Amino acid sequence: MNFRFKALAQLREPDELDAPVVLASPRGWLVIASLTLVTAAAVGWALFGRLPQTVSATGLITRPEGTVQVQSLYTGMVDAVHAGIGGYVRAGQELADIRDAGGASHEIVSPFAGQVTSVGVAVGQVISTGSAVATVERSAVGGSQLVALLLVPSSQAAQIVPGEGVGLSVASAPSAAFGLLRGRVVSVSQFPLTSAEVNAVLGGTTTAAMSGAGVAPRLVTVSLQKDSRTASGYAWTTAAGPPQALPAQTTATGTVTLGSQAPISLLFSN
Repeated sequence: MNFRFKALAQLREPDELDAPVVLASPRGWLVIASLTLVTAAAVGWALFGRLPQTVSATGLITRPEGTVQVQSLYTGMVDAVHAGIGGYVRAGQELADIRDAGGASHEIVSPFAGQVTSVGVAVGQVISTGSAVATVERSAVGGSQLVALLLVPSSQAAQIVPGEGVGLSVASAPSAAFGLLRGRVVSVSQFPLTSAEVNAVLGGTTTAAMSGAGVAPRLVTVSLQKDSRTASGYAWTTAAGPPQALPAQTTATGTVTLGSQAPISLLFSN
């Protein structure tokens, strides 16, 4: 009877049709609005944002003419060494004397004018035909402007065209302290280089990392941007750069900026 009485009392009371229905609390609306804004920002960035496209490669800071490794044409004992590291030599200048087994003396001369960057023999040392006597960086006395020679895998070099900017991390000037050396692509070799061609360009100083770990590379020549206000004479991403001249025959890692692309394009790149 008690249940029936309550049911009848409910029928006699009017419905509360004008009472508001709370679908979500103010805190819930705030969360929904925040998620909507974050989603909209992510979609906008994916469509209209830009990601830089870069290609990195290892190479050498050197003279435009490159280097040459002078090898001995004879087997015998080194009688005298006439070249010193850092010294300049003329084309045809004597670098060392070799005495063969028969007692004959032979001169080893430099085929090019330039600066001696390394000497591979010492007096009294017995060497064989093909041994490296010295490495000569080809240049006129007093030198010329330095360039960066980068060895880029062929698959990536196809994207590089002359005129693109390059940032170079130089071994002798840590980028954390002095920033990046500024440069610009001058040329890209038309065909991949053989091992012999790589050694001819870089003077036998290449490593596995430089030569692309067995992949035939293409040579990218980078001109260095001059800046008379710095000690090195070249422009850096920092105001002053390193406090000394930039030495030749220094390894460097270059990053070539190819342009930019929308992040959403990465979803369809493969």
